Amino acid sequence: MARVRADRRGAELRRARVPLAWGAFVWLGVAVQGGLAGCAHEEQRHEPVVRDLTIEGTDALSPRQIKKKILTSKTGWWPFAHKEYFDPVTWEADLKRIVRLYMAHGFYQARVARASVTPKGRDGVALEVKVEEGQPTKVASLQVAGLDDLPAGDQAAARDGLSVRVGQTFDEGNWNASKSGVVSKLRGRGYFRAEAAGEALVGENTHQAKLTIVVHPGLQYRFGEIQVKVPPDGQIPAVLVWDQTRLAVQTGALFNDDALDEAQRRVFGMGVFSTVRVVPGTPDDTTARIPVVVTVREAPFRTLRAGGGLKIDQIHQEARLIGEWSHRNFHGGLRKLTVHAEAGWAFLPSIWAVASDDLPKAPRNGPVADLSVSFEQPRFVGHPSLREHSSIELQRTIEQSYDNLAGRFGTGVIWQPRARVSIFPSYRLEGDYLNGAPINSAATAPLTLGCHTSSDSCLVWLSYLEQTVTWDHRDKPLEPRQGFYAALSLQEGGGPLQGNFSYLRVLPDVRAYVSFFDDKALTLSARLRVGELWPTSGIAEDSAVVIRFYGGGANSMRGFSERRLSPLLEAPVPGTLDPATNQPVVQAVPIGGNGLLDGSFEARYSLTDSFRLAGFVDFGQVTSGLIGPSDLPSTLWAAGVGIRYITSVGPIRLDLARRLPFGTLPPLYGARNGNIVQLDNPPDWSCFGLFAPRPATQDMTVTTDSACVLQISIGEAF
Repeated sequence: MARVRADRRGAELRRARVPLAWGAFVWLGVAVQGGLAGCAHEEQRHEPVVRDLTIEGTDALSPRQIKKKILTSKTGWWPFAHKEYFDPVTWEADLKRIVRLYMAHGFYQARVARASVTPKGRDGVALEVKVEEGQPTKVASLQVAGLDDLPAGDQAAARDGLSVRVGQTFDEGNWNASKSGVVSKLRGRGYFRAEAAGEALVGENTHQAKLTIVVHPGLQYRFGEIQVKVPPDGQIPAVLVWDQTRLAVQTGALFNDDALDEAQRRVFGMGVFSTVRVVPGTPDDTTARIPVVVTVREAPFRTLRAGGGLKIDQIHQEARLIGEWSHRNFHGGLRKLTVHAEAGWAFLPSIWAVASDDLPKAPRNGPVADLSVSFEQPRFVGHPSLREHSSIELQRTIEQSYDNLAGRFGTGVIWQPRARVSIFPSYRLEGDYLNGAPINSAATAPLTLGCHTSSDSCLVWLSYLEQTVTWDHRDKPLEPRQGFYAALSLQEGGGPLQGNFSYLRVLPDVRAYVSFFDDKALTLSARLRVGELWPTSGIAEDSAVVIRFYGGGANSMRGFSERRLSPLLEAPVPGTLDPATNQPVVQAVPIGGNGLLDGSFEARYSLTDSFRLAGFVDFGQVTSGLIGPSDLPSTLWAAGVGIRYITSVGPIRLDLARRLPFGTLPPLYGARNGNIVQLDNPPDWSCFGLFAPRPATQDMTVTTDSACVLQISIGEAF
C-alpha cells in the first residue's frame, strides 16, 4: 500500500498567458505600432521557436487540460503573436509535470512513452508527446468520522458536501473539494471552527483507494453584534452601513458564510464604496457568539464619463457622443442624481445610401438625441431595503417606420428583499409625437403608428402602471459564465389612468448559463422570452407602435436586422417611380406586433484569454395578434457563428447568422382602395444579395430581408 496524504497537493505551475490587445478594432493601429516598437528593442534570441505541440494517447484528460498545466507552449498563429521559445530544461520538467498531473487524477501508472523534438521550418521545432495512461484508481470505500455527536440534520448536511463517491475514479481535486465541502456545509450551520482532515490509502496493484475523513466540528456559533469601521474623514455615517448589514445578518441567528456574502453585496450595492469587507470577528467561546466586522473605504461621489458609440446595422447606422454625470451623495443621505446625455446622427439604411442619394433604398438621416435625469432616494419611509426612484427623459429617435420625439416621466419604489432580487412597481407617463410614412390613409394609420387618424403624424399619450421583477444570479453580468437571470415586466395602461390606449402587456425573460472545464472554457447558455400585448378593445391594431413587440438585431433573433422580425407594411418611397408601372416604389417597414417568441441557444469557447468563439441557434416570431401554440410551427430559425474579443467594458462581438428554411415570415400588409390587405411576402434566401435570386412580391416591394445578417456590437447577446 502506498500512503498518500490528502492534505498534500503536488506543486503545479500554470502556464503564463499574454493578453492579445491587438484584437480589438478600435485599438488595432496603436497595438500594431507598439508591437513593432517592441520587436525593434527585443534582444535577439537563438533558441528555436515552438511551432507545434502535439499530445497523443490522452483519454481521461484532454490535450488542452495538459497544455494549461505545463510551461512549454506553442507560438500562436495570429500576426504579432508572442514567440514561445524551446527550453530543453523546461521541457524535461514539463514531462514530469504531465505524469504528476495524471497521478493527481488517479492514474498512478501513467508514463510518458515517447517525447520527440523535431525541426520545423527555418527556426522552429515541433514537439510531440505520447502518453500511456494506465489503469485508473477507483474509490473502494469512504468513511466520515466525527459527526456522531451532531444532530441528524447537521450530519446529513455535512455529508451533502461530499463530491467523492464510491466507484468513482480517485481524483485529488475532488478529494480536497470533499473535505472543504464538508467544512463549508458545517460552517453554513453555525460551526465556524469546523475542520476536516483526510487520509487516502492507494493500492498500486489493486488500483483501489480507501478514503477516510475525520471531522472536528467545534462549537456551534451565532451572530453577535455588527461592528462598522469607516474612515475617520468619511462622509457616510456608519449607521447607514450597519443598516444594510443587518438586513442580511440577524443578531442571534446561526452563523453562516452566505449571510456574510449577502451583507457584502448589499453594502457594496450602496454605490459609494470602493472597498467593502464583511468578515467574522473573534469568536467568544463563552457566549458562542461571533461579531461581524464591516470595513469600508469611500469612493469619489462625483463621476463624469464621456465617450462615443457606433451602431452598425444593415438597415440602420448611427454615431453618438455620450456623456454622463452622477453624484452618489447628493445633499447627503446617499441620494443619487444622474444626468445622462446622448447626441448623434442616424442614417437609414446606411451612410453610403444617404451620401449617394440612392432613392430606391429610401435614404433618410437626421439627428438623434437622448437627455435623461434620474433621482434616487434611499431608505424610503425609513426602510433600508426601499429606494424611491424618479426619472424624466426627452428622446429623439429615427426608425424605418417613424420618427419619434418623446417625453417620458416615471416614479416608483424599488424593493430589494435580497441583493440579487429587486421588485420595482412604478407609474409612467409618456408622450410620443410620431411622424410616419406618407400613406395618408385612415385605414393604414392605425397599423403604421397605432393612431386613429388619417394624418402622417400624431401625438400618442400613454399612462400606465409597470411592475418589474428581476432575479440576477449571474457571476458576471457583462460576460456571464455561471448562474441564471429571470425577469418579468407587467404593464397596465389606460382605463382609469387615461391615455390614448388601454392595454395589458406581459414580457418574461429567462436566461441560464453553465460552464465546463477547470477554467470555464466552454459556456453553454440559453434564453427565452414570450411577450403578449392585449388591447382591451380586442382589436389587434388598437395598440401604439411604441409598445408593440419587435424582433431581430444583435440582442434578439440574429437572423434578422434590428426590428426587422415584425409584421411589415408597404410605404411609398418619396421621389421614386417604378418604370414598369409609373407608380412610386414602395418599401416594407416594420410596424410591430402583439405577440413575441424569442430565444437562443449558444455555446462559447475560449480560444485564448482574449478571444472566444461562439456558435448559436436563434429562434423567434412576432405576430400581429396574440401569440399562441398554433403559431409555433411558423417559428423562424437561424444558425450562426461569432467571435468575441474580451475587453474591460465587455466583449466586442461579431456574429454572422443565416436563417434556416423553417417557419413562416410575419405578414406583409398594404393599402388597396382604402383597405388593408395581406400581400405576398416570399423569403429572400440570398446572402447579402448573393448566391440566390432576390424574390419579387406581387407589388415589387423593394425592401427584402436577406437570409444572412452580420451583427457587430459590444456585450454578449444575453
